[in-house]
Amino acid sequence: MADFLTAVKTTVKGSSDNSEQLLTAISTHSIDARPAEQAKSQQESHITTRKASRGEIKTNDTYRINSEPLRTPEEILQVLQSQPSINTLVRVFRHLQPSDGVCSEFSIDALGPPQAQIINALVSSIVPNFWPILDPEDKKLFTSCLQNIAGISAVVARIRLLTEALTNNKSSGSDELVHLLELVGQIFEKRSLVARVWLRLYRAVSDPIKQSLSWKEFVSLIGSGKLVTTIARAEDALKTASVASKPSWLSNGSEYAAWLGRMIERVLETAACRCGAHLLAKAFTLGYSVPLVRGLFQYVASPPAIARLDAQVLKSTVVCCQSFTQRQFLESTLQWLTQVSPSDVVEFSEAVHSQAKDKCGLAACLDLLISDHVTMQQHLLSFIADASLSSTISVPVRRAVIVTLATNVPNELPALLEKLFTTFGDQMFISHAPVVQQESIAQTLLLTASYLHRSAPMAVLMTARSSGHMSGTSNRLHSSNSRARWLGMVVATAISFLVDKEGSRMSFGTDELRTAEGKWYQDLVKVKDEVGSFEDFGEVLQSQSKLVKHPRAKAVNTQELPILNGKQTFGPVRPPAQTEVDGERVTEILDDDDALESDHDDSLTPYAKPDSDAEDSDEDATLVNRNKSRPPVYIRDLMRMLREDKDHDKFQLAIKHAAPLIRRKINFGREVKDHAEELALLLSDLQDPFDTDGFEELKLQSLIAVLLSDVEKLAPWLSRRVFEGDYSLSQRCIMLSALGLGGRELAGLQEPDHLNPALEHTSFPSKQLPSRLHATYSPTVTKALHTATTSVEQSIMRPLALSAADRSTSHLDAVKIKRFSARSEQPRTQRKPTPNQLARIFMANVFNPLVTRYQQDLAAYRQRSPFATAVLLTTFLKTISILLHASGPSTTGLADMTSAFWDVLHSLRVASLSDISILEAILFGLLTLLEVNCEWGNVARLAQEEPKRLAETQHWVQMVFERTGSGGLVDGNGNGTGDGEEGRVRRLAAGVLMRCGEIVEGYQKDVMGIGR
Repeated sequence: MADFLTAVKTTVKGSSDNSEQLLTAISTHSIDARPAEQAKSQQESHITTRKASRGEIKTNDTYRINSEPLRTPEEILQVLQSQPSINTLVRVFRHLQPSDGVCSEFSIDALGPPQAQIINALVSSIVPNFWPILDPEDKKLFTSCLQNIAGISAVVARIRLLTEALTNNKSSGSDELVHLLELVGQIFEKRSLVARVWLRLYRAVSDPIKQSLSWKEFVSLIGSGKLVTTIARAEDALKTASVASKPSWLSNGSEYAAWLGRMIERVLETAACRCGAHLLAKAFTLGYSVPLVRGLFQYVASPPAIARLDAQVLKSTVVCCQSFTQRQFLESTLQWLTQVSPSDVVEFSEAVHSQAKDKCGLAACLDLLISDHVTMQQHLLSFIADASLSSTISVPVRRAVIVTLATNVPNELPALLEKLFTTFGDQMFISHAPVVQQESIAQTLLLTASYLHRSAPMAVLMTARSSGHMSGTSNRLHSSNSRARWLGMVVATAISFLVDKEGSRMSFGTDELRTAEGKWYQDLVKVKDEVGSFEDFGEVLQSQSKLVKHPRAKAVNTQELPILNGKQTFGPVRPPAQTEVDGERVTEILDDDDALESDHDDSLTPYAKPDSDAEDSDEDATLVNRNKSRPPVYIRDLMRMLREDKDHDKFQLAIKHAAPLIRRKINFGREVKDHAEELALLLSDLQDPFDTDGFEELKLQSLIAVLLSDVEKLAPWLSRRVFEGDYSLSQRCIMLSALGLGGRELAGLQEPDHLNPALEHTSFPSKQLPSRLHATYSPTVTKALHTATTSVEQSIMRPLALSAADRSTSHLDAVKIKRFSARSEQPRTQRKPTPNQLARIFMANVFNPLVTRYQQDLAAYRQRSPFATAVLLTTFLKTISILLHASGPSTTGLADMTSAFWDVLHSLRVASLSDISILEAILFGLLTLLEVNCEWGNVARLAQEEPKRLAETQHWVQMVFERTGSGGLVDGNGNGTGDGEEGRVRRLAAGVLMRCGEIVEGYQKDVMGIGR
């Protein structure tokens, strides 16, 4: 076969005698029973060869290039199985095209035994032998033959078979698998592939039942994830076998779902709505509903599609879907619109009427889906009334939902407002619902009241005077959560502004309602948006598409320098060798007597041979790199060097000098602050193209330095970025670690090389391995965040352990040594403590963004959220815990933060059953929470304010302690003294129980008046 792949096309013309002298036929055979004259002419046919990249071969060409067309499928199959030449193969490809066709009764797009045999021959025989040497135009003809249901199914099945074989045997079929992956990539790169498959099926098969069955088979293949899974497994198998292959976008679920969304809309242009509805419903099983909807709407909202009124076709397709598919499509659309128009940072100083055009465009998209469609209207009403669901959408999308409902179903607004009032004032909802859900219900309530008051003022008045609103406001004012009380006051004030006159309006007279946020909430009742046109929605998408990341600047292609002794040469071109001496010759004349005397002079000590210098080991001056990169001096230079993916030295210098440079320039001008967000985004996305030693630690140091340059701005930004973008788990963990360690440094708890990593400046050689190998072979090296967690745990557990030991030996109090003077224990000089700057900004800038986005992410994606994984969840909990401990009891809003964090920890009790690391993180969070609230001696306060949560915690931790004590989770003999995770869990549980006991005991003493 190697000879066949290196053929040279040669056509010999002339008499039979001359041809016999030049070439001799290797073998001849006839395809069918034809006359002897035809068989003889076939034996004398010219041999066709073709030049290729692998050499020269000679093959038998049973059919001439210019012979009569192939008449039957059997002839095509016979040609494919008889090692045809490339020219004959190309002629077969042309005959298999739908526009040509072998005969009127046969089509390669139909489903039958002849088609299956031909496609099997193409996939199993032609691909491994001919694919590498086919021209691009010939490859297009070949892929066109397989752009049908049977062809795509055969290619996917062949890839699956070769993947299994390669997994079992590392050296079998790897080349063919690479060719098939390239083939399937070219098949699916067609912009209208799915529509093309439908048209070819519709023309080849006339029976509606067969059409439906074939289409369902195709939808099951491309819509259920089989294709993505097959391609991904094949790429993993090739990577395991160390076979180089180009990654395909077909293995990326998000990109594939977006492509499938575009294909669905193209199908709707040619096929019936039921076909598109079937494919749409199946595509939701991929698990990438938001990218699917994004690809669908981006195509529909393009200017050509708007001119063709494709949006109406999409609406008809959604109507054909089942009810649960319609609900899923609507929820995915709302989630995608939240990404298009987020409300990450609410500028309360701006008017609520800002960006009205964006709201009109979003409302036009929703109006397309629910207008004249009762089922979708009910789905949208139930979605916006559900606190857990409505909290997952942004404020602009919430405004678009309300204006769409007010336009299409104004009669449903009174019932919606009453339901929102009932939920907002429910005592259980106030006590247990997350703050983000309470805020979303308050915003939805005020927006609904705004539109309803314009159409039916009496309905708003009756609802405001109802007992439900009165009791709900009373429940809000009696809540222990200050945020819940504030929401109750601001909603009551805004509703009173609508229904009461100037002199009788409700006013609480507090400064909290006069803030920018309070005015923003009260202005929600004045909002008056409108439903725009679908062209406005297209403009919104176009404006968002311009906000893309700047690609990395490509390195300038330079001429490759020669290689000398295995090393690349640098510097100018080597000058020609000098063979003659120019100028006067210098001759050295030695004095024999002096030389002889010097040889016998013992007083002269010769110098030792100098040590070899690595930098001067090359005698050739041309091998010295005279263009060495210098460390960055300016932030813009640092960012440019960090984007470098071609020059190893520049990237190494940039990542190693990033943290010191940023820290030096924090208080020197505004260079760092002006580029802080861009630099933080660059570091968050930064990859290591050169396998840098200690890359993650250097990246973490740089992120901490950038964070400290402008904490009030970057802390909320970084808290949101953790939940956004296509970041890996390690990247999200690094961002969380930067928040945790940066917050500790801000609180004055900096410990270089342990809690906050510092750069190593080693001036002399040492016997320590490089950082990458040292981290591998040293058992004491741990992650920075884990080190901080361990330090906090030890600082909390040490006093508890001493107290427990003292209680266990209370019967020996009489013989214990007591110190009557603690003067010697006090230091002579006490340093002024560092002001805790974290306590002032922790709740508003770090805690609320983290917890709010975490709850929204879980509500939107549930178990598909990356924060449902144990690694990221434990990092998230430990980050909040160490920040809470660093912030201390003087934290602003500690009571509200305690309630919110306590609810988060309690909600994860079920998840802790599946992973012990989650259980450890929950116990560490509970211990930190109790320690911070009891640090200043007010032990009984938690028992008074949070009795239910305290009792639940004590009961649950007692069960955990007993379960670990049974030996099922503890190393050794079950006493919890092991150093593993099980031992830490038992120690943490014991610490939580001791702290709970102290709180209950302190409360009992206060109640009974003991110790006053």
